[in-house]
Amino acid sequence: MDKKGAINLNEYKKKKKKQLKKKTQLNNKNKPKNKKSRNKRKNLFYILFVAIILSIVITFMYRYSVISGLNYDKRSLESELKNKKNEKRKLDLQLEELSRSGFIEKEAIERLNMNYPTEEQTVYINID
Repeated sequence: MDKKGAINLNEYKKKKKKQLKKKTQLNNKNKPKNKKSRNKRKNLFYILFVAIILSIVITFMYRYSVISGLNYDKRSLESELKNKKNEKRKLDLQLEELSRSGFIEKEAIERLNMNYPTEEQTVYINID
């Protein structure tokens, strides 16, 4: 080989080394970006996953609170209904007692000073 061929070979090797260095530098520059973007994607994925789980938990808790509220309302309405039925039963008994003829007669005599009509107060009508 002559000197010119050796120089060309050395220059070729140097050029190749420079190109390889540039490629590795470019790859090194890209790799951290890829790692950062991968980390960002992973972080975003974890954040979304946690957000979804949290929203599901909050939804279940909200529904449970609504159901508990409705159960409380149901129990209070049932209690009110029971009280109203007892009151109605008492009023029915009172009505039955007040509608008896003996009670009505007693009240008329005592409170209103009413008496049965005497023979003199009775007027007979002749229908012929």
